[in-house]
Amino acid sequence: MIKRIFWNLVFIAAVIYGLYYYKVWPFKNNVAGFEYLRGKYCEQQDAPRKTAICDCIVRAAELDMKTRFKEAEYTAVQADRASSAYALQKSLTSIKPDAMRCLKQQGQDSAWDFFVTDLATLDNELLKKAKGILSSGAEKIETLWQDKKAEKAAIDARY
Repeated sequence: MIKRIFWNLVFIAAVIYGLYYYKVWPFKNNVAGFEYLRGKYCEQQDAPRKTAICDCIVRAAELDMKTRFKEAEYTAVQADRASSAYALQKSLTSIKPDAMRCLKQQGQDSAWDFFVTDLATLDNELLKKAKGILSSGAEKIETLWQDKKAEKAAIDARY
């Protein structure tokens, strides 16, 4: 029974990895890619904070990356989720002083913290679901182990 639960957990992990690798369903969007970031922050011109984030952070980071990479390299970096997340992190570090000045000029001093926090929590819902599935599997294994220990003790008591 423990083997069965173990293989079920391995299967679930493989499915989650497959979804991530093939960019299916919850992993469809590359949350560190500029296409996604422009859609999230630049298409809503009625929200002053999002407009400031678009102008001062998203566009500045995209311009920074485009000046550092040739077009083919930039496209390759944006296509790979891990590379785009790392490059975005480096670009944000690079543009932060200018972005902070820009945000201050627009009266949106707290927008940097909002953006960084928002960016860090975009995939949290999916991660919580995956963690819940794995935790419930671990609890089942623990319960089975306790049951088997009790059975073993019962058998041992007869000898």
